[in-house]
Amino acid sequence: MLYRFTVITCLAATLAACGSGDNTPAASNDNSGATPVAAAPAAFKVGTTTSDAALPPAPQLPTSDQVCSTLEASNNLVRQPSGALGPEADNGTTAAILNPDQTRIQAALDACGAAVDAEVGAAIYAADSAAAASQTAAAVPNVNIKGASAQTLAGSQYRAKKFAVRLVVSSTGAGNAFITGPLTLPSGVTLWIDDGVTLYATRDVMAYAPKASGPYCANTAVSSTKAGSSGNCLPLIGGSYLVNSAVVGGGSIDSRAASEIVSSNSLYPLMRVDLSCTNTYAAYAQGLQAATGTPCDDGGNFVNTSASSRHMTWWDLAWLGNMIENGTTGVGSQSNFRMMVFNYAKNLTLYGITLNNSANFHVVPSGVDGLTVWNVKVQTPSASASANPAGNGNPNYLGMVPTIDTAKNTDAFDPGSASKAVTQALATGSTTTSSAGKIAFDGYLKNVVFAYNYISTGDDDIAIKGSANPSPAGSGLYGVDGNRDVATDRKYGFVIAHNHIYAGHGVSVGSETNAGVTNVQVYDNSFDGSEQALRIKSDWARGGLVTNVNYNDICIRNSGQALLFTPYYSTKALSNPTSPLYPDFHDITLSNIHIIGTTSAIFEGFQANSGGITHAQIPLGLSMTNVLADSPENVAVTASDANLTLDNVNLPIFPSTANRVVLNGSASQSLSAKKAVDCSAAYVDFPAIGDSSTSGQTWAGSQ
Repeated sequence: MLYRFTVITCLAATLAACGSGDNTPAASNDNSGATPVAAAPAAFKVGTTTSDAALPPAPQLPTSDQVCSTLEASNNLVRQPSGALGPEADNGTTAAILNPDQTRIQAALDACGAAVDAEVGAAIYAADSAAAASQTAAAVPNVNIKGASAQTLAGSQYRAKKFAVRLVVSSTGAGNAFITGPLTLPSGVTLWIDDGVTLYATRDVMAYAPKASGPYCANTAVSSTKAGSSGNCLPLIGGSYLVNSAVVGGGSIDSRAASEIVSSNSLYPLMRVDLSCTNTYAAYAQGLQAATGTPCDDGGNFVNTSASSRHMTWWDLAWLGNMIENGTTGVGSQSNFRMMVFNYAKNLTLYGITLNNSANFHVVPSGVDGLTVWNVKVQTPSASASANPAGNGNPNYLGMVPTIDTAKNTDAFDPGSASKAVTQALATGSTTTSSAGKIAFDGYLKNVVFAYNYISTGDDDIAIKGSANPSPAGSGLYGVDGNRDVATDRKYGFVIAHNHIYAGHGVSVGSETNAGVTNVQVYDNSFDGSEQALRIKSDWARGGLVTNVNYNDICIRNSGQALLFTPYYSTKALSNPTSPLYPDFHDITLSNIHIIGTTSAIFEGFQANSGGITHAQIPLGLSMTNVLADSPENVAVTASDANLTLDNVNLPIFPSTANRVVLNGSASQSLSAKKAVDCSAAYVDFPAIGDSSTSGQTWAGSQ
């Protein structure tokens, strides 16, 4: 439910009865029998909600009789107390040592996917075809044919009796880890990583599809003028055209982005921390070794065939590409693999799992109907990233162990819509598809729930991407709309609720807002030490409408920027210099926001311009109710081109003719935060799940 703050208004004639303004009944001096004034209800207590009728039912782990196959960890692979995998576990040059488990895990997933399709593939196709035929007959204009909804296909008749592949600890020894290259998740299959198990990404770059002809992975450039891209690498776990797929369990996935990159092919070009490279792509494509002194084409300087410096890590590449090369040449970016990428799905669930140390974004779901992320822990960098991070005791090339500042572009969740509607056969394995027939995916992101998660990372914690709109051009529809096709088992179509967020850039909309984002509910969340907490960001290279984003019952402590709403996020070059795209943020609400500590807030709309490119003002439209700071004198506010409605706000927000700030209502520093939303239980240590927590134990934790 969306909680509201209750305000008791006292009429002048009854002020004495109302008390002194603290909503407590005044003492009575007579025995007239008058009914006493009831005390105001207690403020909502953030972080204590354990059930929410506005959300769909919580996910559940599979039962033992729903398991297709169980794979045991090898006794050769044992996680260290820090959570890291010792470098001796995969100290070698062959794929058999560097990537021992990918083949057997993928074979189990493929076999399970084939069995699932044989059992329910025809039923899914029949349901989807019937729904699509009905929608075609309706001839609704400008709406993509979507086939059967995720809610329909969640029915038991569309789920196989056995659908899970379970990874477990060894039954004969201490083995509790797997090392794998990229895995393809089939439709209808759940990858279940059991308690105590860690699935580690291989350090072997060859697993991420660096073909002789490209695209090339593990670089900051693929030529002297072309930047690297995460699209050059396969994700660790990927899947497209799925129904009822999931990744669950009490175990963890660790991409080991702070570990030294190695290769089972000695000719594949890798960069070293001294900025030399081992080969060139031109020579590699011909099966040759370039001579020492040959200019690198992967972002390094020169080939050095005798250098002893270690190879870079994935996060080394990210820092070099984003913070150094991009800042000097404009073409730097890293070719790093992402942890999970899913495109086009109905009912995609992440539940209970812990995610650590992704080389790039952790989870990128696009075009999903029924996306559920529930009780997931994301901690990057975790303790394991600092434990012998390079594999030989050396820190990263910056000369330090990894921090949240050096783990660049490690967004936790980047959900978005897809660019078009598609009709495709379900993927039943890594190389196979269903023979039952093709089903329809409308490409929209809808029926999304992020609930009861713990997130700490080096970039965006949750970033809603309205970058694509699968509807026909001119349809007037938003790329992401929380009111689109809302399932009957929930109140809202896009919810971010009951989460604890730590390091990172908080909950963001954008910066890709060009297709529009609307009707998003963000409530009962805490932000503790995040660089930003609540923000909407875009620029005139993207543009787009963002409306009806509602933030309620939020606790923010020690954030660099508690609130950030800006259309000036970057100076990204315009694709057409004479035709900018204008961001437009309006009907944004902030209710019951409690801010603790020194911080800042930015409220910016788009300024009019009568010189250069002429355009009208597009003001930020935002309302604030019960937005209170414990120390309003320690909050710095920047505002321009904004129409703001204020009710019970103590932030230093003032009208300004010069900065085009118009206020409806006013702020007052004297307003007390005692009546703000209750944050006494909002802030908790990151859960010590397995060995991932970096916070350590304290005497306070033993009480």
